[in-house]
Amino acid sequence: MISWLIGSVAVILFLFVLLSPLESLRWWADKGEKEVRGTFELVTSEVEEEHRSHRFVVYLSGVGVLGGDELSGREIAWLDSLDDDLPDVCVVADVFPYSVDNRGLLQRATVHLWKFLDNARRQWRSNPIHFIINIRNIAQVLVSSDPRYGPTQSIGLAQELWRSLQRHGYVPGSGDPVYLVGFSGGAQMALGAGWFLSGLGVPVSLISVGGIFSDDPGLDRMEHVWDLRGSRDTMRLLGPVAFPGRWPTAPLSSWGRARREGRVTVRTIGPMKHDAAKGYFGRRAKDDNGRTYADLTREEVVGILALDGTR
Repeated sequence: MISWLIGSVAVILFLFVLLSPLESLRWWADKGEKEVRGTFELVTSEVEEEHRSHRFVVYLSGVGVLGGDELSGREIAWLDSLDDDLPDVCVVADVFPYSVDNRGLLQRATVHLWKFLDNARRQWRSNPIHFIINIRNIAQVLVSSDPRYGPTQSIGLAQELWRSLQRHGYVPGSGDPVYLVGFSGGAQMALGAGWFLSGLGVPVSLISVGGIFSDDPGLDRMEHVWDLRGSRDTMRLLGPVAFPGRWPTAPLSSWGRARREGRVTVRTIGPMKHDAAKGYFGRRAKDDNGRTYADLTREEVVGILALDGTR
């Protein structure tokens, strides 16, 4: 039974990986190139005098999410608390990282499949069938990390992030800093899109929360990378293990270069696992001092922004 299940998962993952690049390639061929040119041509270096410097936090969720407006209750509560603690920072969380055009899985022709799988994970957590959602989004993470197909996907995501930032008040040409907070696979998607955002003159940094990411070229354009880890999070080890550019034997990779230049800060922030009740956004699990895991993660992010804002 177990071998059959493993084989089925492997087949599904293979099919998703095989077909995933087609989504971004088709988008690019149909309308992406024209859209991106029109979007990025609107960038201007002229800023009105009354503009005041502002900072933006953009949250990109993990591989279990269905859309930018389908975050879990834990994530929503955590983002609300972050917003309360950072009144001078605009928190943005309305972009689906695993799509080139911000279409969530419930906005597609296959909506009934994703609804069924979402209901299955809510009602029958012991049934692994709902992991098809994760597998689909994991395939997009692998596409993003692929130097052949990743740029097409990343420029589409960058466009959606750029649009979202402007909807929330970002002024093109202002030089206001943007912090991409990527949870799990969202960290890889942030790096891919961050490369293009930086090309627009946006100072971009990455705050990885249990992030799984490669030695993406986006690292070369990050102002800084904070890699926040839980001591019991074994899932995030997939990044350093699966991507050779993250190995100690690759000092000339983008990751090795960022570390050598002092643009990477690695911190173990608590006894978190990767996800669920004992993950980074857990509101009941507590450390030895009685602080919830969500509070530990929030305090770390708030501290980063407070310190970075004084530079």
